[in-house]
Amino acid sequence: MKTTKNNLKKEIKKFKEIVAMKCLVCTKYQIKEIILCEIKGCPLWEYRPRQARGLYTLIKRLKQKNLGLYEAKNN
Repeated sequence: MKTTKNNLKKEIKKFKEIVAMKCLVCTKYQIKEIILCEIKGCPLWEYRPRQARGLYTLIKRLKQKNLGLYEAKNN
């Protein structure tokens, strides 16, 4: 697969999303804690989101994808 500008942009966006998801899990979905994170030993610290922009949307999308995890089962 040839590396094009559009493919590179998609890969960067995917990488940022994956890092944000890992940070959300690490902080138990506390967005403010991601921004204020001081764990400089983390290999992703340098790439963590520094603004809340987009994180709320990411949480909403994750909940939609894993809807079964958040709903009570009817038996």
